[in-house]
Amino acid sequence: MKLETAMQTLKLFTMTMLAACASSALAGPTVQNTEVIGGFSGHGTAVHPENMEPEPIAYYGTDLGFTYTHEGKLQILFGDTWAVESYAPIEASTGSKFDDGFGWIDLSEWPDPSKITPDNIPVLRLGQNPGTSEMSAMNPGHAMDLGKTPMGGFSNGANEFAIFNLTKPRGCATDDDCDNGLGCDTGLGFAGAPFIAQENLTLSCVDGQPGCQADTLVDEDGAAVTPSGLCIDRSSTVFADSNAGRMTAAGIQQRIGMRSTDDPKIYQDTRDWLTTKFLNVTPTTVESFEPGADPSANDYRPAGGTDGNQRVFLWGRPGFVGVKALDRSLGLYFAYVDLPKGQGYEWKPMYFTGTKDGVPQFSANEHDAAPLDLDAAEDGVQAKEVHDAVQQMTVEWIEPLDKWVMFYGGGLITLPSPFLPNCGVLELFARSACKDVDLERQSIYMRTADQPWGPWSVPQQVLEGGDPADPDSGQFGPGGVLHHPDCKGETCATHTQSPYYNEREYGFLYSANIIREWTQAVDGGVDLIWNASTWDPYRVVLLRTRLSK
Repeated sequence: MKLETAMQTLKLFTMTMLAACASSALAGPTVQNTEVIGGFSGHGTAVHPENMEPEPIAYYGTDLGFTYTHEGKLQILFGDTWAVESYAPIEASTGSKFDDGFGWIDLSEWPDPSKITPDNIPVLRLGQNPGTSEMSAMNPGHAMDLGKTPMGGFSNGANEFAIFNLTKPRGCATDDDCDNGLGCDTGLGFAGAPFIAQENLTLSCVDGQPGCQADTLVDEDGAAVTPSGLCIDRSSTVFADSNAGRMTAAGIQQRIGMRSTDDPKIYQDTRDWLTTKFLNVTPTTVESFEPGADPSANDYRPAGGTDGNQRVFLWGRPGFVGVKALDRSLGLYFAYVDLPKGQGYEWKPMYFTGTKDGVPQFSANEHDAAPLDLDAAEDGVQAKEVHDAVQQMTVEWIEPLDKWVMFYGGGLITLPSPFLPNCGVLELFARSACKDVDLERQSIYMRTADQPWGPWSVPQQVLEGGDPADPDSGQFGPGGVLHHPDCKGETCATHTQSPYYNEREYGFLYSANIIREWTQAVDGGVDLIWNASTWDPYRVVLLRTRLSK
């Protein structure tokens, strides 16, 4: 009886300790307040004097704005960038085959983030083609027209790298035509541009649907091959045995490139990566990570070189908008790669599959990747994302908090158009299930974690976007950063005057990006400076959020 009682006591103690650890992991910093500092780039913002002479730059607006540091400069990668307000993509000299701009800020000029205020906002130096008024666009050796964008960048100290979403699926006839553990769905085809064409949009579709077709490829011997399907990942959280579930599980080509040291717009020595679970990816570097070691021994500070266990951490989701009502949520996944050392680097992600005795386990096969622990109170439980509008993510190690911090979320426009008659732009992301998407109040949210694989804390609202049905809600009202056609007053956000916008167009938040270099410890917490896109007006804004420990 004494042994039985001792074992019961030990079991109770162990359960109590595990519960305490889980509670500690899930408890985290608290959002105290968020301040909109002001416009950072695009509509209505200042242009650097060096971009005004000898030729003034042709630049109106942009979005995204992913950041990393290289050689003392904050490098900034933008998405689709406009030369004029009525909409004309930059780089007319290349037929706008490339339209993603970039810029930088000398951090030595902005060493103190507390000095960044609404009256004192850093002005970006934008990439500009020499001797012209044309803004430079990134070129990774593949067309980067409308909808194709960078997903993030990083540095190894000597070289810069970026990840680009090419938006193209891969055709297949058998599973052998797919890599990375994806399989061939022979009942899928494509709509729009052929997937072997670099330019324009390619969408997956189900055979027999109007406009759905196959593509003709040429094999290594020059023979024509007509695939009968697309590569998909049936283990993804967005997959379901339905038309929409199969289409959204299609693998998409990503491209990794090393930036030229001679011309910052050129990315070379590229690697292609077919992925479903990391279609929506965010990268960051760490100084030391040994996957088989005690996690507490890892050094999550940014990598300072390439002579040790430096890695690139990757968090991914299988899309930008989920449909939790149909059990197709956007699970969060984690992987790592060795930090590239330079020319001839390898890109071989190792995918998190779970933990064993507290130690993370990894596989070289993406099909084995498991969704991370979101809001779970028990070790090993993999919960699903509670928000449909995830949009782009940002994840950074915030040293004063000793935590990983993730910002994500936002909204989308749902006004119908001739090409998207059901849900407007949302229809591009959710397809026929767009009516089932819950956009809530289109807000930015935060989660935190002790380890990159979680468990992750419950989401907290960082900034409310607003309810499009209420012109005074969130950031729609006077003084807010989002345009609403029914907002009244001189301080309402102005409208981007483009013929491609609906006359009832309204703004929404997306692409939150934590600027780790401007993190600042304060009494009882930390201030994070971050940027986000606003759609209407078309620009990137700068914000500051205070977190308490």
